[in-house]
Amino acid sequence: MLIAIDASTISTQGGPRTYVLGLLDALFRVDLENDYIIFYNDPIHLGRYPRAREIVLPGKNPLARLWREHVLLPLTCRRERVDLLHCPKSAIPYFSPCPTVVTLHDLIPLRHPETEKFVAQLYWRLQIPIAARRSSFIITDSEHAREEIMADFRVAPERIKAIKLGFNPAMLENRNSVDGKAVRNRYGLPEGYILYVGTIQPRKNIDTLIEAYARLRSDRENLPRLVVVGRKGWLYARLFASIDRLGIADEVIFTGFVPDEDLPYIYDGASVFAYLSFFEGFGLPPLEAMACGIPVVTSNTTSLPEVVGDAGITVPPADTEQVAAALARILDDPELAVALGKRGKERSGLFSWDAAARQTLTIYRNIVQLTK
Repeated sequence: MLIAIDASTISTQGGPRTYVLGLLDALFRVDLENDYIIFYNDPIHLGRYPRAREIVLPGKNPLARLWREHVLLPLTCRRERVDLLHCPKSAIPYFSPCPTVVTLHDLIPLRHPETEKFVAQLYWRLQIPIAARRSSFIITDSEHAREEIMADFRVAPERIKAIKLGFNPAMLENRNSVDGKAVRNRYGLPEGYILYVGTIQPRKNIDTLIEAYARLRSDRENLPRLVVVGRKGWLYARLFASIDRLGIADEVIFTGFVPDEDLPYIYDGASVFAYLSFFEGFGLPPLEAMACGIPVVTSNTTSLPEVVGDAGITVPPADTEQVAAALARILDDPELAVALGKRGKERSGLFSWDAAARQTLTIYRNIVQLTK
């Protein structure tokens, strides 16, 4: 088979980039049989996958992306005689010359449009229905997302599959403590902090974490610092205003974006990981924290319980009191922290990019066979 994959999300930051990199790296590990074309939207990525043919189809802003996805992508697939096209970010060509598989991570842009910028709302309002209705097969990240997609678009169960995501294998490696200390010093981090990893935007609900942290700080003298790792998304000004209002600006450290190679060392230095997102198609950061043996407090909503199972503490994401109580339980009970860390590490063994790639490859084969 000649399989084409639109890898344009490599040019972004966050979950979509992590997904496409994790999947592609694993496909080239587990599949020695098929040929691949990888489509980028920036020549800076050329040479990343030497085994594949790499083609640049420019288009980053919303209008250019529509031209790229609905004109350039299908024309190039026709010219190259592609057997199957996989679009890993919820958008496919309206007319495709070959079978298309789409990864529709979630329906958050449609069900909760307030979490997106206006231009993004318009883009996804057009693209997601096309992807759900016209693709040959849908891959999604969780059973929760699968149920929502089937309900909203009347997708037949046999045309959609939830495939668990994996995580960076480096999270499981034995790491040098001296190197870890050097990385954390570079970001000005103390030992034993409360950690959040993810984009700074309203959907991630960092506001409740800040409120819970301020409540804990009023009750105790030696509360660990709060570390927020991730790039600024949008509507983050009110978060910084809340920090100033609560008088905890000196206790909260913002690192900005952290490259993949530094992240395991950042997780290692945490006493507890907190992730209180309102809506998630999957939720990679809690999985990464579990793989590093860090106890997790996360939301009891959408897909996050599927990720953590019984290996973390789940709480209503908007309940400041319960969030504060869960953090306090772990900080005050070393035995519980160790038990949760061990349980999380064991649970992380259920997730791997190689397993996800093998399941995805099976879907490719089945779809191509059906169309012959």
